[in-house]
Amino acid sequence: MESYGLIVFLMVALGTGLLICEIFIPSAGILTIASLVCYLVATFCAWRGWYQAGETLWWWSYVFGMVLLLPSTISGAVYVFPKTSYGKAVLAVPQSLEEVTPFQEEGARLKSLINTRGQSATMFSPGGMVQIGHEKFHAESDGVLIEAGREVVVVGVKSNRLIVMEAERHASIAQSAASPKTAAANEQTNTGFDPNNTAIPDASGDNPIDFDIPESA
Repeated sequence: MESYGLIVFLMVALGTGLLICEIFIPSAGILTIASLVCYLVATFCAWRGWYQAGETLWWWSYVFGMVLLLPSTISGAVYVFPKTSYGKAVLAVPQSLEEVTPFQEEGARLKSLINTRGQSATMFSPGGMVQIGHEKFHAESDGVLIEAGREVVVVGVKSNRLIVMEAERHASIAQSAASPKTAAANEQTNTGFDPNNTAIPDASGDNPIDFDIPESA
């Protein structure tokens, strides 16, 4: 009877493990069939070792235990395990809105710092720390080496890092981008010629030439 009892416990443990694996590892039903075989072997051994030997208490305890074990194992694997921290890590469960919101708020806060000036707290090669006000943030340069203690401008956000550019270089780029527009405006003011106006000025430069071309006979 003791050998039958040992086989019962081993088969139940093996069958339960295979059943849990079937829930998380698709096997086209192979693990489920193997689990059922283990439970059938356990039931047969319990019947031979306990019921036929007159140990009905052990037999009915086994039956009652199996009635409770199977539903609790399935419900625990399907509903309880995915809600635990370990289960979320293993199954990669999508995060809820409450879990995602802090990251969204941090991203919005970082984006609000764009065009803000700060100081490089460390050398950027390309990563480093930038100090804005009384706070320090992880940041990256825009691809150019920045020495510590230089004035920088936040030009973007990458993941949870700020993208910064040296203030002098940022001002130079902004000035060069605005210079063509400034030159065009100055030319229009000095000559009175608007490139968007297709009218041809007359000799005096005041009014466009306006006449009708006579029709040919």
